[in-house]
Amino acid sequence: MNFAVISYLYIVFFVIAYLADYLPFFPLIKNISSLNKVSIQTIRANNIDDPEKEKILLNNSLQLFKQSLKLLGLVGVIALFGFVLLLASNVFRSLNQDILLRYIATLPGLLLSVIAFATYFLLKKLYVKIRL
Repeated sequence: MNFAVISYLYIVFFVIAYLADYLPFFPLIKNISSLNKVSIQTIRANNIDDPEKEKILLNNSLQLFKQSLKLLGLVGVIALFGFVLLLASNVFRSLNQDILLRYIATLPGLLLSVIAFATYFLLKKLYVKIRL
C-alpha cells in the first residue's frame, strides 16, 4: 500500500485517539456501572416492598437510558470526526476516502489503528513522566 495512505491513516487514528482521550468516557461508564450495581442491590433487597422497588428500578432504568444515549453520542462524535478527516483526504490527489476505507477494513489497517492508539497513549505517558 502507498506510504501516503498509511501515513494519513496513522495521523487520522492518532487524532481520533487524542479526541477519545479527552471525551468523558470513563465517568459515563463508571456511572452506568454504579447504576447497574444499585439496580441489582435493589432487586435483591428483602426489606424494600415491590412498589418501591418498581419506582427505584424505573428511575434507574431512565438514568441508564440517558447515560447510554450520552455514550452513544460520544461514539457518534468520534465517528463523525473520523469520517470528516477521511473526507478531508480529497485535498490530496493520491488519496480518496474509498482507498482509505478499503485499507482500514484490512488486517494491516486494523493493526495500524492499534499502533496509532498505542503510540498516542505511550507518548502521553512518557510526556507525563518527563514533565514530573
